[in-house]
Amino acid sequence: MVKMRRMGCLFLLLFGSACVFGQANPLYVKVKKENVRAEPNGTKIGEVLSGTAVTVVERRPNWVKVQLTGWVWEGSLTADATTVEGFKMRASHILVETEVEANRILAQLRQGADFGELARQYSVDRASGAKGGDVGTFTRGDFVPAFEEAVLQLKMEEVGGVVKTALGYHIIKRTG
Repeated sequence: MVKMRRMGCLFLLLFGSACVFGQANPLYVKVKKENVRAEPNGTKIGEVLSGTAVTVVERRPNWVKVQLTGWVWEGSLTADATTVEGFKMRASHILVETEVEANRILAQLRQGADFGELARQYSVDRASGAKGGDVGTFTRGDFVPAFEEAVLQLKMEEVGGVVKTALGYHIIKRTG
């Protein structure tokens, strides 16, 4: 049985043991639970339970990369990483009341002005404005859909166009 905390391919890293590995012979997890990591000594992304069969696909000192074979319910899978439980994004914004003002600020940004300085100077969202526009880390459903969709369309550190919501006009920069 495999318990995963995030999506990824089924090639996983598993702490190795001192036994000899056979090419075609599966190995079995011998401890009650073993951590699965994204890379040796990296972030834990899940666990495999005792008795889980694995096939070694790569070896490193004290670590082996394994492939797991198992069945999962198809409805649990997605090709859209943004719908994965725990998916996070981060952005900064400048919120103003009029589209004219938003376009004037956007023109300044396109000419090289500093996003954080303009957020501190012009944003009516004083909490984020004081932090250079940073709204922090969030997940789907934390903000209005138009704002979230605009963030998802941006590349890292990219500033988008003007986005209208019920709160006003946003200029958004993706930061994470």
